[in-house]
Amino acid sequence: MLILSPVDRASEAPELVAAGAEELYAGYVPPFWSDAFGPVVSCNRRSFDEANVGSFDDLCALVHAAAVRDVPVHVAMNASPIPEGMIPRLAETAAELARIGVRGVIVSDLSLLLALRDAKFRRPAPHASTLFSVFNGMTVAFLRRAGAERVVLARELSTAEIAAMVPAAGETRLEAIGFRGRCPNIEGFCTHLHDDPRRTWPCELRYEKEWAVQGEAIPPEILAAIERNEGADRFFSCGLCAVPSLERAGVHALKIVGRGSETAGKVAAVRAVAAMRAYGREAIPGPRECAARGKALYRETFGRPCRPENCYFPEFRPSAGHSWLKPGREG
Repeated sequence: MLILSPVDRASEAPELVAAGAEELYAGYVPPFWSDAFGPVVSCNRRSFDEANVGSFDDLCALVHAAAVRDVPVHVAMNASPIPEGMIPRLAETAAELARIGVRGVIVSDLSLLLALRDAKFRRPAPHASTLFSVFNGMTVAFLRRAGAERVVLARELSTAEIAAMVPAAGETRLEAIGFRGRCPNIEGFCTHLHDDPRRTWPCELRYEKEWAVQGEAIPPEILAAIERNEGADRFFSCGLCAVPSLERAGVHALKIVGRGSETAGKVAAVRAVAAMRAYGREAIPGPRECAARGKALYRETFGRPCRPENCYFPEFRPSAGHSWLKPGREG
């Protein structure tokens, strides 16, 4: 299983590759898009400058810096929906990206995916974004027919659900998101903009709540469900415990979230995932051992214990009811 890391500039590539990254992905906003929509609506769901490569020349430099280390670069074009008039122009942009060596484009608009398929590009290969909400093998098959070479799975799946999808995917490569950036919503159905320069998204805020149905108060189980997400910090999201299971299941790549974050944070994330993958390869551990090692690595990386609202794979937590994980064993 490959480690896919975010990258924002050429100078980051050497450190990320040295830490263990085997693929990189970046954001790039073509000038024609900025001219049409201004600074708020991005073609890749990140509008602040730090999350996008500054210019086409900068992107060329990044691709070259990765290529000399034999590491491919993919580019996100995962706005959704994309205005019809922009589809041909983004397809042309994909052709330009291919000419400088970009290996894949991450898309979430079906019309753009079909346009790339019909253009018969061998490169860049279309990757179907997690925004397609891929929860089952039928969706993988649909996206394969639509032209996707790789499919990024929904963030809400368990390790067992992911493992069950791999055999049916055939030659379609499956990618799982598993470090930083966990979304408390079902991301493919979410319409929030990620444009706050302070990096605080609407799903992380606390809201005043008013109960407007029968009864005098919010039922405690509903209030608990809401409060599990409110105030969560996507920076501290983690799925380290699941890395060995995902690799054994045949997942092609594990994606780390973090475009626009500081270089040190990206490097620390790559190192943590690489360490957990190495542990799984050396020890062939069971779920209990994976949970213990993952939580220890989490504490080493973030300097704090993990919490339920930040967990990608809650089946590795004691509260999930597993007999192999007892209370008090958390990192």
